Amino acid sequence: MIGLLIGGLALSAPAVESGQAFLWTGHNWQQVSEDGKAGYIFGMGNLADFETAATRGGKSPCISRTFVDDLKSRTVMQIVQEVDKFYQENPGKLDTPVIEVVLRRCTKVCPPDTARGKAKQ
Repeated sequence: MIGLLIGGLALSAPAVESGQAFLWTGHNWQQVSEDGKAGYIFGMGNLADFETAATRGGKSPCISRTFVDDLKSRTVMQIVQEVDKFYQENPGKLDTPVIEVVLRRCTKVCPPDTARGKAKQ
């Protein structure tokens, strides 16, 4: 797991050096191994687990509770494959952040809007 984190950090090194915020996009996603992609999704899941556990005292866990619940119905590799598929089918959307693809396209957390402005079912 540590190797996955180090690999992810190596990809973001130019952003860190420049002091700019950095979100992985499809450009980055396509350059990462399957293990790196799985590490990214595991990291999102771990953060969501942490936030959910930290807010059990009555506070709203934001999107984390929904994300954690959604991950129970599939594997990390299924989500990786869905992200891969999105970028393959939408080469003009490689600037879309990976986290947006995961939350809006691969989970039920934030479903994409339809042309009429209603959530897609």
